[in-house]
Amino acid sequence: MPTKTLRSLSALLLGTVCAAGPAQAKEQVSVAIISFSPYAAWYIVKEKNLAPEIDLNVNIIEGITEKNAALTSGQVQCMNNTLDSMVVARSGDLPIKVVAFSNMSYGLDKMVVAEGINTVEDFKGRSFGADFGFLNHMWMLLSLQRAGIDPAELQHVVLLPQESAAAFTSGGLDIDVNYEPFASQSLKRPGAKILKSSLDDRTWERGLISDAIACNEQWMKDKPAVAKELIRAWFEAVNWWKQNPAEGNAIIAKGLGWPEADVRLNQAGAIMLNLSQNLGAFGLAGAKPLCEDLPADAPKAPADAKGWGVLFDGKDCTAGYAPGTWDLFSHTYLKAGVVQTETPAADGFDTSILEALGADKYQEKYNSNQWIGRVGL
Repeated sequence: MPTKTLRSLSALLLGTVCAAGPAQAKEQVSVAIISFSPYAAWYIVKEKNLAPEIDLNVNIIEGITEKNAALTSGQVQCMNNTLDSMVVARSGDLPIKVVAFSNMSYGLDKMVVAEGINTVEDFKGRSFGADFGFLNHMWMLLSLQRAGIDPAELQHVVLLPQESAAAFTSGGLDIDVNYEPFASQSLKRPGAKILKSSLDDRTWERGLISDAIACNEQWMKDKPAVAKELIRAWFEAVNWWKQNPAEGNAIIAKGLGWPEADVRLNQAGAIMLNLSQNLGAFGLAGAKPLCEDLPADAPKAPADAKGWGVLFDGKDCTAGYAPGTWDLFSHTYLKAGVVQTETPAADGFDTSILEALGADKYQEKYNSNQWIGRVGL
């Protein structure tokens, strides 16, 4: 090739490189979870590179206080946690907003009782174990409220889940309000039985034992496109997991450092909510809430199981339940002394990302409604 031609080609290539400029750096985003498989779909986002423009870091932070501090300081941008714990966080003026629901307890949580306890009425004068201001504490408070029982008639022993299971198994408690795998440990006590689970108690109709994703509100204002892409990738990961449960469980197990059997145990009691079910939780157009859209292969609650409409508007299953559930949590925890002020749902939720994803029709793309728990134990 002539020298002049080589020089011209080199100039052209150099000009192209200069015009393109340096490769754009990925957005650095950190999320916080606890060791809990329904929170761990983020590992699928990483493994399958579902958010190519985001460098995602998944942090396991077990303590709620520590996780709240990390999000407030900007060390992490988003976190997964129980909805009631986010009510507590907002009551303490933490700069977070709930942007989506990750999953719903569907048999994962259980009230394990000692011999001789057969109804909630039998709880009077008994002791129960549950952490303070945690979802199992909320479930007990709501159960007592529905039954017309004053919480002062019970002794609440504040214990972490593993501690509560150990205390119950050794005979130190009458009731263990817990979730798997700890509930199964409590069943080793002679005469112990499951009085009710979140499945047959129909807590899923109103999201009474639900988990959510919350993000730092200033970060969302500063990086709205990144926040939207992060949550979009979450729903894509959940959709992929439902379609590939065996491979997904393996990815989750690797990320958490768990045996795959423990992932299956967790997932056998939880429903991962898709985008449509999220839109339905807020009554947004063109979607149904989970109670109207249960996976076909999920087990069904007994037909005569008592619902929770008595604590709301008389309806057990309804679209747009999320704000009412938030407000019930806030009021219940105020009465129980967990929070000092009530925080309205309008201050706790930010549905802008869900609405934007819905407007882009992602609910039609990420539409799997399979139940990962169908793979069994």
